[in-house]
Amino acid sequence: MVQEPSFQIHLPDLKSNEQLFLETIYSLANGHFGVRDSNPFQGNADQFLGAPGLFVNGFYDYRPLSYGEKYSNYAENDQIINRLMDPRALQMIVGTSDSRKTPFDILLLDKNLDMKTGQLKEKFAVTTPAQEQFHLMIESFASLADEAVYGIRYSVLPLNFNRTVTIIKQHDNVNQNTNEPTDDVRVNHSMGLLNGFPLSNKLQPAYEVMTSQSQQSVTLTWHLVDQEDDMVSEMELNTPDELGYRTTYQAEAGRLKQLSFIYGIGPVVNNNEGFSNADFLKAMHQVKFDEAFAVSAEKWAKFWQHSDIAIDGDKSVQTSLRFDLFQLNQSVGRDGRTNIPAKGLTGNGYGGQYFWDTEIFMLPFFIYTQPQTARKLLEFRAQTLPMALQQARNLGFLTGATFAWRTINGREASSYWPAGLAQFHINADIAYAIDQYVTVTEDYEFLRQSGFEMLVQTARFWLEYGNYAEIDGKRWFVINTVTGPDEYSALVNNNYYTNVMVQHNLEMAVKYAHILSEKDADLLSWLGITDAEIEAMTDAARSIYLPYDQQKQIKLQFQDFNQLKRMPLEDIDSGKFPLLLHHHPLTLYHYQVNKQADTVLADILFPNGNPLEQLKRDYDFYEPITSHDSSLSRSSFAILAARIGYADEAYNFFTEAVQTDLLDLQKNTANGIHAGNAGGSWQAIIYGFAGVMNNAAVFTLQPHLPIQWQRLAFKLTLRDCEYAFEIMQTEVTVTLVKGGYGKMVIANQTIELTSDHPAITVSLPTS
Repeated sequence: MVQEPSFQIHLPDLKSNEQLFLETIYSLANGHFGVRDSNPFQGNADQFLGAPGLFVNGFYDYRPLSYGEKYSNYAENDQIINRLMDPRALQMIVGTSDSRKTPFDILLLDKNLDMKTGQLKEKFAVTTPAQEQFHLMIESFASLADEAVYGIRYSVLPLNFNRTVTIIKQHDNVNQNTNEPTDDVRVNHSMGLLNGFPLSNKLQPAYEVMTSQSQQSVTLTWHLVDQEDDMVSEMELNTPDELGYRTTYQAEAGRLKQLSFIYGIGPVVNNNEGFSNADFLKAMHQVKFDEAFAVSAEKWAKFWQHSDIAIDGDKSVQTSLRFDLFQLNQSVGRDGRTNIPAKGLTGNGYGGQYFWDTEIFMLPFFIYTQPQTARKLLEFRAQTLPMALQQARNLGFLTGATFAWRTINGREASSYWPAGLAQFHINADIAYAIDQYVTVTEDYEFLRQSGFEMLVQTARFWLEYGNYAEIDGKRWFVINTVTGPDEYSALVNNNYYTNVMVQHNLEMAVKYAHILSEKDADLLSWLGITDAEIEAMTDAARSIYLPYDQQKQIKLQFQDFNQLKRMPLEDIDSGKFPLLLHHHPLTLYHYQVNKQADTVLADILFPNGNPLEQLKRDYDFYEPITSHDSSLSRSSFAILAARIGYADEAYNFFTEAVQTDLLDLQKNTANGIHAGNAGGSWQAIIYGFAGVMNNAAVFTLQPHLPIQWQRLAFKLTLRDCEYAFEIMQTEVTVTLVKGGYGKMVIANQTIELTSDHPAITVSLPTS
């Protein structure tokens, strides 16, 4: 198979060979689990720098949160994704040299990730203490076709010896140790509280791994699926210290030997719910390496067929963009019980928890390319609604729901509540995502099943959390004491982003109540919705206070934001960023300084009704005071810059965003990729350069193609139709790939596509 360069992450093309960085970049995952690309000889030894491990989406344990002063209803426990044993690890004995007793010298020669198929290939030069030299080649994949399957194949080529070689694949401890020194407050270290119980069976080694606190379990197993005829393998099944395989053969210089393993990572089982280990082991025993890889590669081909974005004009950006799309697809939980960790499944940064990143930055990609997956992500929020209702009661509110700011199981896990729980905008973010999903897909079944209830319960929260007040002689509905997206400002009154999202949340609850009253009146009755409540939501939405500086003619990030003095970012040494690692929060709260897009993000999400000159003034004011310390920031500024005609700024912000991980621009890719930024990069293309208006009544495209590009091509799914878009500097061609009819606006021209006339080319106005 010919490998396309723009789908390859090849070691010589990377800017760094630092171990922890490479572990993240070359991680393999499939939404259920992820495996960091570790040094294969590290295991639980501490002789090597590294943070190997296997992460299972949603498989977590508790750690009690510590407070100097703990007040009522503070979050009790942190939730941290577990770091399980490294399936890449192996032990080798060459002659009398044992890699576990005296570490082998291992030199990395090459790595290449083929994103087209999801396969990672690696080559190492290894030298034993006795100076035996050999090459170790590894091929691995995380199956996209069977979420339980991870395959790894080892090839050993002796260079200067003929003697006995033993390869051992044993895991004597289900807790994976790391050698990862860091004082970054954003990194959660592993807890090492897992308990592994060997499963008695005659098929293959297996553990049932159980948490200490969260009452979860996962079954892990591995199977030697093929080896050379002259290899002799022994299997130990019942002794924890020796659970695994021992393969011995007589090595000859220049003669390559291979053996392959299939790992099975079972589903997360909660509270001992029914799961048959015997059936799972039997199924995993039947999996073959080459067959499993071929089926997985077909799934990746289908993904790229519908989700790829092709760019002519910038090869490095093209590869980086595909890396971001690859990571999004690797990271997403597809079962309705899991979500997308902020670091994907490439590390345990942020504890493997889920944030608003999903709804605002990543979900749109899935809505437009994999709507069924998008629905599963929203179903995750629906199944955590009982915890959101309880959290509102715990905070003293009689009605409504407030979702956890950071969580795995639906309960709040944020200990620093001013920049955590106080970000109540997450409720409106979820509501925004529900509306966007229903608008694009017209999936009213989801709306009836759970989406509408979430809209109503979040709207009810706002009615109680907000209140009416007089400002400048006028009665307004205000939302006080919140933290907006910018975490360098906390506990403010009338954050513009929050308030405009609240307004939309209330309006959507009312809108869909009217729609469903005609189709499903029983649902409104079941939820206890009254005419008086609908009127209260309507009035609050109509009366929402949106702070504005009349003198500067800009939207104010929050009420009285213009009274703060500006932090001179241009005078701060580059080594003092991110600011949160060098300044007390109160220092940051004292200034006009932003961590990321806040009011600018509101301008992006609600483009209608914003004159061009207003958007320019907002951008010109907020960009100079934004540090972009958050990886979520640059893509947002790229979108708005593209829309207002700041072409150079748009392209610069986009190229930085899209290359964030491959160039390690945030200096913490070692802890895991920036999944939200990956979604933001897709949005910068679709919402920025392609000019999709994401909340327009009719799908609208107003391209702003960078002069560096000759062509931009992608596909989007709207309702039951799939469209292919090809944007050139002078024209746009739209093709109806699937479906019978479509209507949209392209460069201010209304077009209609049918199965008889599936393609139309629209000329773009010259600048």
